[in-house]
Amino acid sequence: MLRVLLVRPQKETRVIVEQLNSSTWRQVSADTFVAAWSTEVETLPKFTTDYLHLVTGILLPIWKILPQHSSRVFRLQTSDGQKILGRVVNAHDIQTVREQLGLKNKLLSPQELVSLVLNEGYSQQLPGGVTLQRSYIAAEPRIELVNAISLAERLLAVGCFTEIINWQKRLFIPVSDKAPAILATVIEILG
Repeated sequence: MLRVLLVRPQKETRVIVEQLNSSTWRQVSADTFVAAWSTEVETLPKFTTDYLHLVTGILLPIWKILPQHSSRVFRLQTSDGQKILGRVVNAHDIQTVREQLGLKNKLLSPQELVSLVLNEGYSQQLPGGVTLQRSYIAAEPRIELVNAISLAERLLAVGCFTEIINWQKRLFIPVSDKAPAILATVIEILG
């Protein structure tokens, strides 16, 4: 099947020619294209932040236990000049990699968990059968504690909040700069 590559300022999409012909895409003059491209570029933020999770160090002995679906290696330099070479690990695979490296009983730090949950949709099983996950409520991301409603009173006292959604009480950690500290306290209570 013939495909075309549609290039936008921040992404590329490959589309089958038949799908392109039946879409709303159409040929335009160079001036119209330049104007539309410029308008889209102007609406983009000057900077964005991406999160990379790297396994670094002597990787050859553990290469086979790292996830095999992506074996991308990055060489980068931090803003303070430190050079790092490492294998990218998808956020959803971090806990599995930790377990395979013998770190089963260790949770990620509260700061790491909050960042992963909000930015990458990561979910984490916490002590006591509680699951930490991202949920969208009214198109806004929230940090939800699933199966923790029996501890709601104690968790409300440390900064969590509840909301009734579809006739069910649900428990959340506020999305703010206090979220890691609240999560650390929640883990202590659960633990």
